[in-house]
Amino acid sequence: MDITAVFILGSLGFAIIAQAQDCSRPLAGANMDLRNDFITQQTFPDGGKVIFVCNPGYTPAGGSTSITCTAGTWSPVRLQCERKSCGTLGEVSNGQVDYDGNEFGDTATVTCNRGYMLVGKSTFRCEVNGWDGRLPTCDAVQCTTPAPVANGAFYPNKDFYNFGDVARYSCEKGFVLNGPKDIACSDGGEFSPSPPTCVTVECRDPVIENAVFESGSRPPHGHKATVTYSCKPGYIMHGPSTVTCDITNQWLPSLPECKRATPPPVKTTTPTTTTIKPRGKYVNLHVTCEKCLILQYDIDGSCVNVGAIL
Repeated sequence: MDITAVFILGSLGFAIIAQAQDCSRPLAGANMDLRNDFITQQTFPDGGKVIFVCNPGYTPAGGSTSITCTAGTWSPVRLQCERKSCGTLGEVSNGQVDYDGNEFGDTATVTCNRGYMLVGKSTFRCEVNGWDGRLPTCDAVQCTTPAPVANGAFYPNKDFYNFGDVARYSCEKGFVLNGPKDIACSDGGEFSPSPPTCVTVECRDPVIENAVFESGSRPPHGHKATVTYSCKPGYIMHGPSTVTCDITNQWLPSLPECKRATPPPVKTTTPTTTTIKPRGKYVNLHVTCEKCLILQYDIDGSCVNVGAIL
């Protein structure tokens, strides 16, 4: 009910009448609300007070929590609410914590040093009652025994290997290691790279037409065996003269070829015709030229030997 106050101003000879007014529901400041006992009320009497409280996750940072209704108007809201701090998550042995902040709503992420694996959750959120969860641990990475290989072995042989431990492979006599000799326990808890295999290596005896064996191994040709060939007279080698037996049972580089020598056309300074009587099976034909080959012909004119270029 409204209350009317009458003030008599005798000197003026008239009365001023002031009528009190109720206040409507006040507007809250940032990150706050009315206390529960006021939250359902829609109008408030003149002279009445209400109290604000900070929202969950926020804490008072100064200013009065109450305001007063006077003649239909609320006094200013002075309360300040700031985000609650969760502080630090804690220290993680053999790991670290990265924060995007430590106040309400912020997150923190735990990572482990190389060679250690996380046991527990990695991401935490600052909630009303603090960080949401228990601090994880960083345990040393361990690998189980690596895979065995046929016709080979590895050492040391033990039940568990720590991060960085190395297993070394070797093959039985007559077998060759195909792949890495050493593998290591990785930070993922697995050995890397994959284990090797033990294989037999034998390359077939090379067959090179118009070639002559010079030196090197004889069959059977094992891993890394080498052979050297040269071409017969009248043939020129195309490719390497020495090849090696690879672990793939192939000769590397590829086997050479011996191709028949083809002398270039003889260019003389002055065209001449020369008739020579043979004195035996062969005759030497000498031609004066700027650059040519030394050729040896038989009686019917066929070239049987090629010498150096002059």
